[in-house]
Amino acid sequence: MLGKALQLPTELAASTVRGTSRRLGDLALAGLDAVLASRVAEEAVDRALASGLAEHTVDRVFDQERLIDETVTRLLESDDLWVLVDSIAKSPAVTEAIARQSVGFAEQVAEQVREGTQRLDTRLEQAARRLARRPPRVSSESP
Repeated sequence: MLGKALQLPTELAASTVRGTSRRLGDLALAGLDAVLASRVAEEAVDRALASGLAEHTVDRVFDQERLIDETVTRLLESDDLWVLVDSIAKSPAVTEAIARQSVGFAEQVAEQVREGTQRLDTRLEQAARRLARRPPRVSSESP
C-alpha cells in the first residue's frame, strides 16, 4: 500500500519534470532563433575569426592526431557519408563540370593526334620525295 502511495507523487514529479524540461527546451530554441535572427551569432563568428580563435581551435584539433584518425575512420564507415557523396556526384553542377572537362580533354587529345599525324604525314612525304628524287616541298609556314 505504501508503494502505491509513493507511486503517485513520483509519477506526478516525473511528469512535471518532463513538462518543465520540454518548456525549457522550447524557450532555449526560441532564444537561439532570436540570437540568429539578430546577427549576434554572425558578429560573434566574425570576432572569433578576427581574434585568431578559429585558427587556434583548428590547430588544437589537428594536434589531436588520434581524434582526426578516429573521425576519418568513422566517416568512412558511415553510410550517410556515401549517400552524401553519391548525391554530390549526381548533382547537375558536378555532372556539367565533368561533361565540360571531358569535352576539353577530348579536344586536347584530338589536337595532339592532329599534330602527330601532320608530323607523320610530313615525314612520309619527305621520304617519298627522296625516293622519287624530287626536291623537298617549300613550306609556306615559318619554323
